[in-house]
Amino acid sequence: MARPTLAATRGLSGVPATFTTQPNPVPHRELTPQQQLEYRMQVSFHGDAAETVSRFLGRLEYRVRFYRFFFFAPLYLALAAFLVALREWRFAWVALCLLIFALGANFYPFFFPHYIAAVTCLFILASVTGLERLSRLTIRALPAGSEAAQLILLLCAAHFLFWYGLHLFDQQPFSLALRQYETWDAINHGDPAGRTAIQKTLAEVPGKQLVFVRYWPQHIFQQEWVYNAADVDGARIVWARDLGADENDKLRRYYPDRTSWLLEPDARPPKLSHYEQAPAPTLEVAP
Repeated sequence: MARPTLAATRGLSGVPATFTTQPNPVPHRELTPQQQLEYRMQVSFHGDAAETVSRFLGRLEYRVRFYRFFFFAPLYLALAAFLVALREWRFAWVALCLLIFALGANFYPFFFPHYIAAVTCLFILASVTGLERLSRLTIRALPAGSEAAQLILLLCAAHFLFWYGLHLFDQQPFSLALRQYETWDAINHGDPAGRTAIQKTLAEVPGKQLVFVRYWPQHIFQQEWVYNAADVDGARIVWARDLGADENDKLRRYYPDRTSWLLEPDARPPKLSHYEQAPAPTLEVAP
């Protein structure tokens, strides 16, 4: 059987989103109910109005708040001190690179902090440079910046230990009460989605696996389960969305040496079972 092309593989996952300067894409095939929901979500983020300078700047201003993901709150003071260093070209170039990334990512209708993860090193550089410039501060000819920089670092450590401690005791009543106020830390721990248990079950099964993921109607779009290795054919586990018996059978014929599974991640806990094709309808012949 011929190997699927990139275009065909992308088509199975739904309708790729377009940039904000482009019109909304039109589905080129009939979508499954799950794909239809995700497509409508994409369209709502993109909008039907034409891109304007005002919309572009408004979206950019709104997304600035997400950059807090890269900084502890006390480091905001260090960032203010970094502005003093912009008089040097080498640091102005750092700010220019961050601006280019921010403007470029702003052409895409969706935004998550990991979209600009490539410039994390520049955020760290800006923080360290700001602390270094702050440490030079003098008040009435008396050195005061060194103590201020040390205090900021101490507050950052306290910030981390406080929230990490709450997650460490995540089942305690005081932790449950306080964690509702947590923002921007994104400390990931445990297995809230049940992925680890599913991965462990599949790891214990010998041979290659093919997992069809069937989302329920109330599925949250951002909680995606279908992620594959770069070399899909060489991977031990191949993940695919459940597109119905006909489409699923095409993939099963392409991977005849794999054990097929059906995963329902919206069940609690997520349900993994052997894939069973629905029986073909039978015709009753009247006597």
